Amino acid sequence: MPRVRHRLARRLALAAGFLLVAPVVVAHGRVWLDGATPSESAGTPAQGRLLHGHPIPPSGPGYVTYSYLGSSLGRQYVHGAVRDALREAFAAVSAARPGRRFVVGETGHRRGGPLWPHRTHQNGLSVDVFVPLRDSEGQPADVATYPWNKLGYGLEFDAQGRRGDLTIDFDDLARLLSAIDEKARPRGLRIQRIILAPEYVPLLLASPAGRKLGPLAGSILRRQVWWRHDEHAHIDFALGAPR
Repeated sequence: MPRVRHRLARRLALAAGFLLVAPVVVAHGRVWLDGATPSESAGTPAQGRLLHGHPIPPSGPGYVTYSYLGSSLGRQYVHGAVRDALREAFAAVSAARPGRRFVVGETGHRRGGPLWPHRTHQNGLSVDVFVPLRDSEGQPADVATYPWNKLGYGLEFDAQGRRGDLTIDFDDLARLLSAIDEKARPRGLRIQRIILAPEYVPLLLASPAGRKLGPLAGSILRRQVWWRHDEHAHIDFALGAPR
């Protein structure tokens, strides 16, 4: 009987190890097997498709993605120009703000189309970025993305952007938006729409970097949508910006 139990425990341990390692291998495998064919976007974020989508690597200078499982399931594909603009922006802001690391949320499928439960993310030109945080000592902190908080999407912040001893860093968020816009335009992209909880818009625009957003501030939606967007900012890009 002890031998049977030992074999069962060993098999369960092997199965648990496989379940932990498999998403990591598959997520990185999607990047390793990715080609260089230019992406093509068709339709709108709410009704569109994507040809030759490219995965966002699970980590890089200044960022990590929200979940190896999400990456392995193919939920982090975007238009190639979006991927490259994001990675450059993350690296630039992180270099200027020591200790800052951004967390990328869901983006889309390799061929676009519906991405449940999102109402957009269909044409490879949408991306979620979780809000940057500061802890009680003023140090940079990440949004925690675990299954029990819906991989970060289930977190709730108050009207001032606080949750416990964590506070949203609206200045670093504004810095990131400016950097994304700067890196996107040479690639023929522009930020078309930014969705954030409406009560956060004045706080974002009042931050030092927010006061310098200029015309980009006009892309921020001022009304409530179906999801509150307190834990992440949703960004829609459009093609056709002057290079």
